[in-house]
Amino acid sequence: MADPLFPNPHPEEPFREPVAKLAKMITDRIPIVLGLEKITKDSPEYIGLCAICTDEMAEIAMKMGKRKPRTLEDMVKLTGRDKAYLEDILQKMSVNGLIEYNWENPQHEKQYVLPMFVPGSAEFANMNADLLEEHPEMGRFFERMSRLPLEKVTPMVPPGGAGIGMHVIPVEKAIEMENQSVSVEHISHWLDKYDGKYAASPCSCRRSRKTFEEGCGDDPEGWCIAVGDMADYVVETNKGGRYITREEALDIMKVAEENGFVHQITNIDGEDKIFAICNCNVNVCYALRTSQLFNTPNMSRSAYVAHVKTENCVACGRCVEYCPAGAVKLGQKLCKKDGSEVAYPKQPLPSEVKWLMI
Repeated sequence: MADPLFPNPHPEEPFREPVAKLAKMITDRIPIVLGLEKITKDSPEYIGLCAICTDEMAEIAMKMGKRKPRTLEDMVKLTGRDKAYLEDILQKMSVNGLIEYNWENPQHEKQYVLPMFVPGSAEFANMNADLLEEHPEMGRFFERMSRLPLEKVTPMVPPGGAGIGMHVIPVEKAIEMENQSVSVEHISHWLDKYDGKYAASPCSCRRSRKTFEEGCGDDPEGWCIAVGDMADYVVETNKGGRYITREEALDIMKVAEENGFVHQITNIDGEDKIFAICNCNVNVCYALRTSQLFNTPNMSRSAYVAHVKTENCVACGRCVEYCPAGAVKLGQKLCKKDGSEVAYPKQPLPSEVKWLMI
């Protein structure tokens, strides 16, 4: 069934089988993965891919496999195409955001990667201003692919996110420097790890929401900080990226904190690797919005939880005003008149409940 808010802008064009096969291969939408639903002209995955890849690009991408790094030599063997021609078309696929690349191997060879839609190609496409102007439907495509795959699974996400969504990094000066303060929870840890390889790049969420008039008034440029090889990727492939110094990166984060934005890092490559530090506005960020839509804070939480010191609380409401995630509300009964705390029942998460086989 066609989505009334996201119709196919070119319904008259013939169905492109290679694009449909690629869409099925890299989507995380549960009905498609389980074979309960087929890719059609009206599928959001199909509409989005039609805008950023030709049938030949789709066939080449399928040879890569999802999230499997491939060198140029690997791709020559897999496709049988001429090396120079293949290198040119892989670069075009990178510019469109269909694939990414890095040098993360012992030989430091350039290798190409076919990502998932989110985090991945949907975001990269929205960072390309020329592509987004030509295909504004990519904005709604990103929104759909950030939400639809998670509708049925968010209640089952355990603490830490399990590699789904983003991971919030608290404002560093707000963390008490104690023995249990884990290094990966500090922005400085990631800036040190990728020392000298930073690039300010546009926020794909802010750009996406502007295409269908749900923006927040923020200038989308320069909020996301790509690190490591991703910094080279966003600079070299028309993603609006520009190399910056550590001091410039810290300045961006300082302004973000003053605006009440949330620092988030990518959460799909384990605990020792990220490719960006985002400074997210809760009003438009798809990762934060997903947590709110489905009432699943584990989707984008940090390892730290804010607590109210009841003896210091005077109900001024400043915490409600400043909290970017809307986690605090006025009117909550934190303590009784005698100063004792109020205990509220808690519902265990599905991940904490043991299933019994009968």
